Amino acid sequence: MAKPKVAVVKAGALKGNEEFMGGKFVRYEEDVAAIKKAVAESVELAIGSLDNIIQQGDRVLIKPNLAFQAPPEGHAVVDPRVVEAVVAYVKENSRAAEVWVGDNPSLGLQVGRAAPAFKESGMEEAALRGGADRVIYFDETATVEVKIPAAKVFKCAEVFRPFLDADVVINLPKMKVHLAGTVTLGLKNWNGIIPNRHPSSQQQGAHRIDLGQKMADLYRIRRADLTIVDAIIGMEGQGPHAGTPIEMGLIVAGQDTVAVDAVCCHIMGFDPMEIPAVRIAGTEGQGEIDLGKMELVGVDPDSVRKIFKRPNDNPVGMYRGLTVLIQQATPGCYVNIRGSLDSFKNTGIDIDKFVEEHGECVFIAGGVPDFDPAYVEGKNLFVTGDCWQWFPSAPKVEEAMKLAKRVFTYPGCAPVYIFAQINADLQAIAAGEL
Repeated sequence: MAKPKVAVVKAGALKGNEEFMGGKFVRYEEDVAAIKKAVAESVELAIGSLDNIIQQGDRVLIKPNLAFQAPPEGHAVVDPRVVEAVVAYVKENSRAAEVWVGDNPSLGLQVGRAAPAFKESGMEEAALRGGADRVIYFDETATVEVKIPAAKVFKCAEVFRPFLDADVVINLPKMKVHLAGTVTLGLKNWNGIIPNRHPSSQQQGAHRIDLGQKMADLYRIRRADLTIVDAIIGMEGQGPHAGTPIEMGLIVAGQDTVAVDAVCCHIMGFDPMEIPAVRIAGTEGQGEIDLGKMELVGVDPDSVRKIFKRPNDNPVGMYRGLTVLIQQATPGCYVNIRGSLDSFKNTGIDIDKFVEEHGECVFIAGGVPDFDPAYVEGKNLFVTGDCWQWFPSAPKVEEAMKLAKRVFTYPGCAPVYIFAQINADLQAIAAGEL
């Protein structure tokens, strides 16, 4: 059996990177040309020619990572220059009848639907500039219920029809870290093929302790024909939304998504076995995880390796006056409370002044057996998830709700939307709207 090929290619120094890293996205024609050249080199090293995966008349779907409604300067979504370069390369070097670009943001209800997310990220303009025949807002299309053979946890999924209708699927993730998944690369990018079902189920319900297994299960629906990773500017730290950019200048490509993810993990300073989705998919035989069993082409991954700052998912004790009391809860509440508080802080809010003016905020999730309801009297209380109701401490939480100045509840398991909604509610308090 042939070893899977993974290509790592340098895109070279890009004129716009300094501005982009500094918070202003500027498109330069020469940057797009340099990225397209790197895409071409990586793809040709990995598979030889697009003709090996795209036949005459095929409909090709390029599935980028459009995580949120966010501007490109947030570095949370695929670089518009990479989207343009990949689309143009496929249009110019394949026999495809149509090239589509489509996705669904994983926080669509709170952070924009696909249409505004595509526009604000710059991806729609980039896709059309590259020659895309269609930009598809997945959340405006039909879904098909799909049974997933051999799945361990996610055994039935609603899948957007364009993902199934395309003849060829090119996976286009971004190199970045992730509070819940440690990193988010090709496997995690499949989260966009299923819809938001609030307050839980499908995308939302995937983000519990079994997130890694669910991503490995989702990948069984349909494997990518080719994965191309945007590693021009990665994200380290508090990803996938509040991290910091790290310049890499790379394109990574291959047909085996698990292998591509494993190589990217190594480049980011992680052992691939640390990453649940990659480890599980590799162990289950969905791809190769051992770099020693791959054919690595292009530049040596060790020569471009950087140690990414790891995400800290713990919300307890991070911000004075934003008090988190959490026990026996799933990571879905745990990491998304942290994400929401990071987002609140990153808006420039003076938290000490906020607490002085509006009072302490107390966040509760799971079972909190030693909790004294009197602690929240006159304070702002935020109760996340469903499982607090199932613990013996539930009457204490209910009593606390009667004593608090303000009460916010966020049902669901896992209520991933709190990632955005808690921040929005804190902002409303700060603005005097509540």
